[in-house]
Amino acid sequence: MNGNIIRLTALLLASVLLTGCGRADIDPNDYLELSLSGLDTAASAAFDIDYEKMVMDNPRAFGIKEEDGGEAAENAVSYLRQYLVGAPDKGSKLSNGDIISFEWDADCKEKLEDKYRIRLALADKEITVSGLREAVRFDPFYFLCLDYSGVEPNGELILSCDRLPVKDVPFTASRSSGLSSGDKVTVRFGSGSEDEIRSECFSQGYIPLCFEKEYTVSGVPVYVKKLSDISRASYEKMDVFAREELQKLADGWKDKKLLDTELLGAELYTPAESDAKWGRNALCYVYKLSADIKGAESSKSAKKQADNIEYYYFSCFIDVFAPDSGKGSYPAESVKLPSYSQFYDSFYGDAFKVGDVICEGCRTLEDLRSTMNDYFENSTCETDIEETGQER
Repeated sequence: MNGNIIRLTALLLASVLLTGCGRADIDPNDYLELSLSGLDTAASAAFDIDYEKMVMDNPRAFGIKEEDGGEAAENAVSYLRQYLVGAPDKGSKLSNGDIISFEWDADCKEKLEDKYRIRLALADKEITVSGLREAVRFDPFYFLCLDYSGVEPNGELILSCDRLPVKDVPFTASRSSGLSSGDKVTVRFGSGSEDEIRSECFSQGYIPLCFEKEYTVSGVPVYVKKLSDISRASYEKMDVFAREELQKLADGWKDKKLLDTELLGAELYTPAESDAKWGRNALCYVYKLSADIKGAESSKSAKKQADNIEYYYFSCFIDVFAPDSGKGSYPAESVKLPSYSQFYDSFYGDAFKVGDVICEGCRTLEDLRSTMNDYFENSTCETDIEETGQER
């Protein structure tokens, strides 16, 4: 205020001089300012009276002389602030179109007019509320995304809502685990009562249209129970993975060379009981290999027929489910490949000897199936390997 008071000297020179017993007519409503905060239907009003401007506009009426400096003006402002007061008839829960009446305290009129050379027009002022922003109505579930992880019957629900326009108002589900496709899940928006949720959203400029929605679980992967459950794309993707792993093995051979790989097909082993220790299922890819066991350096034209051997190799994918994620290698929990261990001149596991050369895999298709039956006991087997040995 001090800066404004200093300017009173100039105002004094420019003001209209009062003569005799003349008084300055002042309408306090000219110095009344309204400010609104909040949204339509819930806004609040605040009023401010610019006492300082009132004094600066009428310096002589308030007995302010040039030689007084700012002290007399400050005293006048302080006195007005104490006695020239009023209040609105309502100041909260306001809507556009509401009329507020600011009512002046008439008891102060005589006291002020006795002290200063002023004449006050203390008429109540009516103001129409306008320009309030309305809260945006929105469906919170429009912004909700449901995803699932795991495999049924143990699917898990994942809720995400990155674009939700309000903060700190969560979604919660009646169930979030132990899910299978077809299950019903109720998702609720916010915590607490609907009034509490609505109030929290309203404070951020929004009004939710609903608070609860039921969803049907869908797309949760399921453990494969028959070969037809596997898509062609997944079938081929596992074949690619198995061939890549076989090639890595063959690249390290020193006593034989891989000549040809033929996919005969796949066999699906399903346990009689769902909680078998070895898994929920096992998909075995069966390959017929042709290898040169005389050495990788000799040319093919120089080989004799006896130098080559045909045998059977497998890659078993454990706990195969559908549909798969479509990303990366096939998401089996584990992959079982032929393996063996050697102790001096003896060896154990999925291999056989031709002379001094050890071949990972099985000598015949019957041997391979016997090995699979040992691995995956108490199970049934579905195969797409044709008797002619052709691919699927």
